[in-house]
Amino acid sequence: MRFSPEYLHHVVERLESIGSHPLGFRVAGTPEERQAVDFIAAEMRSLGLANVTEEPVPVDGWRLEEAFVELADGSRFECASFGGVPETGAEGVTGELVAVGRGGRKQLDRVDVAGKVVLVEWQVARLWPYHVGLELGLRGAAAIVLYAPEGGPYYQAPGALGTFDGIWHAEGPPCVTIRREDAPKLHGPVRVVLRAPLTRGAEGVNVVGELPGRRRGAPAIVAGHHDGWFGAAFDDATGVAVTLELARAFTEAGIRPRRTIAFVSHTAEEYGIAESAYDWCYGAWYQVVAEHREWTTGSPFYLNVEGSGRPDVFTLDVPPELTAWVRRACRQAARDGLLPHGHRLGKPSTWTEVWPFLAAGIPGINVSTFTSEFDRTEYHTQYDTTDKVDFDYLAKLTEVCARLLLNQPQVDFRPRARELRMLGLRFPDVEPGDERRRFTAIARGLHGLDAVDAARYPHEQSLADAHHLDLAVTDPANAKQHLARVGLNWLCADLSHEAFRIERSRRGRRARRACWGALGDPDPGPDLWRELASLRGEPGAREPGPWLEASLRRHRTRSRRETKRRVERMAQAAAGRVFPLPRPRDLPGESPR
Repeated sequence: MRFSPEYLHHVVERLESIGSHPLGFRVAGTPEERQAVDFIAAEMRSLGLANVTEEPVPVDGWRLEEAFVELADGSRFECASFGGVPETGAEGVTGELVAVGRGGRKQLDRVDVAGKVVLVEWQVARLWPYHVGLELGLRGAAAIVLYAPEGGPYYQAPGALGTFDGIWHAEGPPCVTIRREDAPKLHGPVRVVLRAPLTRGAEGVNVVGELPGRRRGAPAIVAGHHDGWFGAAFDDATGVAVTLELARAFTEAGIRPRRTIAFVSHTAEEYGIAESAYDWCYGAWYQVVAEHREWTTGSPFYLNVEGSGRPDVFTLDVPPELTAWVRRACRQAARDGLLPHGHRLGKPSTWTEVWPFLAAGIPGINVSTFTSEFDRTEYHTQYDTTDKVDFDYLAKLTEVCARLLLNQPQVDFRPRARELRMLGLRFPDVEPGDERRRFTAIARGLHGLDAVDAARYPHEQSLADAHHLDLAVTDPANAKQHLARVGLNWLCADLSHEAFRIERSRRGRRARRACWGALGDPDPGPDLWRELASLRGEPGAREPGPWLEASLRRHRTRSRRETKRRVERMAQAAAGRVFPLPRPRDLPGESPR
């Protein structure tokens, strides 16, 4: 088989050309996504795939049309925004500009932000814009202008204009992002204009085409995502291009795989649902919990292709059960000259669509050429363009993907068994022929989330919380530091109690619009805002006393009990119990439950 750099370039360039704004933006549930879907479905049909289907996905469509900040003298500064943020409308919002630094409550307590336009610096990764937006909304701010200063977590390339999914709260005001070079030029009264209509209950689309296999059963799956910020050439038009190029090469070569292969282009990877703590990876999650639940127990393999082809190391995020198989494949690919920039194996994360597939029960990996330097400088900026992709290299990586897709995945449970032994859990032997079912059991029972949505074993957050609560009881002189490490309580220093309660309430499997978060059953930990305020001697806080130790002991007992529950559930999963797959609820277009 030959893999064509020219065809890969054609797909990426075509998708990059689609946008609602001069700088791009093709977002789930918008006319621009429809253009991308029409192109991808037509390509699948022209390549000879069977059963090409456009599967509807309910989303809250957000369409960026215009964003700027205007000074009193008429000077304008180009802006962007975050997915799901409320718009100002064409008239905009006018107010006196006030700068609040990082925007924590200590900074906000020094100024009156009611009715003002607030200039915020995104200084650290952990305090996200939506946290600050919630606090500012509760304090009556009219709008936010946000930038990442030098040394900030993102948008560090010169002149970078950034975006992300919003994870925005309903209480948050309109927000635009601005280049850090332009932020110092803002002064006096300013007008913020954000035209970005939100269409609740819009329709996104997952596109699926099949290459029939020799045997019956759920298909192997390869996917990228067609939605994206700015031009989104690398992230993730390249993933769609690899998916289509695999289909082109396989059909041209007359490949008839052992199992049917589903070639998929996902919607709503970047953003898909408003006012949710889990607003990304939404289209992939919906596909496996609503449209193709049979994949979760039958599909042999899922290959997720994230941004690839920048001339950097090829990274494969792999669960323990597939590590040996993937390592062998990469060593052979390196010997064949397909990995000129090397390769590395990482762990699956919640930042890519492999996680909802894994947590639902499907053996899968994610591949990309993302690097931490790219994340810090050009990720989700206007610099995500076709010219940054090495298409000869991308063709080589497509061949590596082809080998992974056509070879039967070899599941090896020994690495997982070793990990579980270190946790004090037993992993019974797997009977021949029971490997696929046991993988689903492990996946649904052992893929968990911590309080900030990072992939962990399900008990780790609760166990850590119990440990830090115990330290706070036995080491009261340092209790503030210990309690700040419990669950989400590090946020107590930056959020008012009302804001903290709202943020904490939308975490966990029972939260409204939990989406894929329900698969990981995150434990947000106890609410220790009053205890921390007391220890910090904040105005109006209750004086420390016996009540404080009694409260910490109650929370410690709860965290220990929750840890025990989770460990028992993990033991059942390790022994082969397959837990039910949560049903989707609180979707766009539905009445809140």
